[in-house]
Amino acid sequence: MWIRNSIVASTFLFVTFITSSIAQSNCVPSSCGDIQEIRSPFRLRTDPEHCGTNGYELDCQNNQTVLNYKSRKFYVQEINYKGFSIRLLDPGLKDQEENCTVFPDHKASYDSMTSGIFGWHRANNDINYVNCRAPINSSRYMPTSFCRTNTTAPNSNFSSYLVIGEILQDSDLARGCRVETVAWSAAPGISKNKSSSLSSIHQALAYGFELDWRHDFLCRDCEARGDAYNCILKDNSDVVTCGHFCKESTPVSQLSFRCKVEYYSVFVLFYGGIGIGALMVLRFLVGIPILIAIIVWQCKRRNLNTSNDDSLGDKASSSEQNC
Repeated sequence: MWIRNSIVASTFLFVTFITSSIAQSNCVPSSCGDIQEIRSPFRLRTDPEHCGTNGYELDCQNNQTVLNYKSRKFYVQEINYKGFSIRLLDPGLKDQEENCTVFPDHKASYDSMTSGIFGWHRANNDINYVNCRAPINSSRYMPTSFCRTNTTAPNSNFSSYLVIGEILQDSDLARGCRVETVAWSAAPGISKNKSSSLSSIHQALAYGFELDWRHDFLCRDCEARGDAYNCILKDNSDVVTCGHFCKESTPVSQLSFRCKVEYYSVFVLFYGGIGIGALMVLRFLVGIPILIAIIVWQCKRRNLNTSNDDSLGDKASSSEQNC
């Protein structure tokens, strides 16, 4: 039964893969604005339905490629099909100003941006918009002025700064400072360990940030096999390991055949080991008395034979056979 189900499942996956591959091969890459190649798994909303994959749908608005993701709108700056990443730009950061720092429309957040489709890309740096009640003398704090502010107090009461690097707690900030919002940037050349000019930070904000779609794209076939399979993908690697596991919270009656075998095999090995151990102990406890009894019986038999030999006068031979 298990073999038949495996054959049916394998045939279904094979046919689905072949059908999908044939359909995708008939899709012509589309373009919008600066993005000249939009192909699987991405698609424009106007592309045929069999092209691309759900969740990777893009719009073309005013000759600008747009991704609407989790009720947020982002401009698509680049799609890297070899690196499995997409570079996005917050619409509020598209037009930078020289005299002040523009606020993003959306606050950067790990939880709000990652999902089953997209993941966090390690190339990104946090750029914090910080307001302080007094001037800060630190190379980490880049003085600026905000084009608009989220604070309720007048701007004259605050000093504005840009701070690169993740801020986990209030203690990571100078006294009297608070973070107004956070933006991401994957621009090369900026980091918390490297001093940057205000113009370079503005350029980094306009560069945008990156999300990774490697895991979803490469693990799709593995995860389609069911919840009992776990896709393992090493960082910066395209090698996929599809591991099988059984959820402990799943009732035994709902486990797959393979999981049931693994489940009961534990008990078989455990109780089987106890049984074998008990048999060995029993064999030792019972075998020793039996062995002693056999030796005693053989000795008595030899002594009896010796007595018979004595009657014939063969004492020398009988003395050698005594126990």
